[in-house]
Parts: sequence; C-alpha cells; structure tokens
Amino acid sequence: TNPKSTPPSPPLVRGGEDFNTSTGDRTNPKSTIENLKSNWVDLGTGSGAIALGLAQILTNTTIYAVDCSAEALAVARQNADRLGLADRINFYRGDWWEPIAFLKGRVSGMVSNPPYIPSSTVLTLEPEVLKHEPHLALDGGFDGLECIRHLVKTAPDYLESGGVWLVEMMAGQAEAVAEMLESHGSYCNVQIFADLAGIDRFALAYRR
Repeated sequence: TNPKSTPPSPPLVRGGEDFNTSTGDRTNPKSTIENLKSNWVDLGTGSGAIALGLAQILTNTTIYAVDCSAEALAVARQNADRLGLADRINFYRGDWWEPIAFLKGRVSGMVSNPPYIPSSTVLTLEPEVLKHEPHLALDGGFDGLECIRHLVKTAPDYLESGGVWLVEMMAGQAEAVAEMLESHGSYCNVQIFADLAGIDRFALAYRR
C-alpha cells in the first residue's frame, strides 16, 4: 500500500467469505456461492484488498474494482499482478457506479468499505492515522453516513434480484444503516454482523 490507498480490510473480506460459504436458506438461492457466476463489484477499492479477496473466494465470478484515485488504483493493480489475479479483476477509475453503468441490473453482489467517519471526527484523528489513510478515504460527511446513504439509494439500479449489498461501517452506525436499508423498500433480509472484537461493523442485505 501507499499513502494514496486505504490499508487492506481483511474483516470485510472474511465477512463476505462467511456469508458466501453459508447456506442459502435465508436468501434467493442464486446468491449462494455455488451459483455465483456473474458480476461482483468493490466500490472504493483502495489497495484492492477486498477485490482480491473476492477474486480468491468467488472463482467463477468477474470482479469489478472502482476507485476515484488513480494512485490507489495503481497500487491495487500492482497487488493483483503480484498475486496472479490481474486477469480476474477489471479496474475502473471514477465515482462509485459511474464508470460501470453498463452493469445496471446485472450485479450479483456489491461490497464496499466506504468513508464512514464524520467530518468533525476526521479532524481529531491522530496524525499517524492521517499519515497512512488519505482524507478522501475517511471523511463520510457530517454524520459519517453520506457515502453509505448513497450506496443504499443507488445500488438497487445495479443489483439483480437476490443480489448482495455488503458494507463496512463505523461502530455505532449499525442501527442507522439497518433503518436505511429496511425503509428503502428495495432490500430484504437485512442483517448486521460484528467484527472480531464483537463490534457491529458490517451490514448485509439482499435486493428484492
């Protein structure tokens, strides 16, 4: 990694793996790992850690990794080359869904570790944190939920029926994110998962 890309997020990849290796009883059967042979996207890929993890887990799936930072994408491509996964991942520069509009209605799963720290909190972070994580990758707006709110609103246009919506969030945001998903009307089976420390950090839902 470098200062222009966010560090890897293994917990989110592990969360996706835990989900994908579970049974499909709670969801549309097409969303079980045995049947995922379509398109998965990692929005805000940073160093590419999540996209790389998905490529290793979902061996029959095409992965699309998007980031607005050219520097971050360069690091992600280098990491993909180093791991021999470059031919499995398509990298695009742009904001969220914008560069992959051609995938509307064809996405089996969306995963993202978006900026989720409130703007006022970003200013108080330790210098060491700001040194290693770019401001753009941290600032989630006034309440920390602006990017997540955008993903809740826009993902239904891209996810196929039964498609997965999986996002990492800040401690204390689980209730608000779950409410967003449940009240939107396009999602079902909203679930919250804890990280290894027992803190609710991941929101999972499915496109109706």
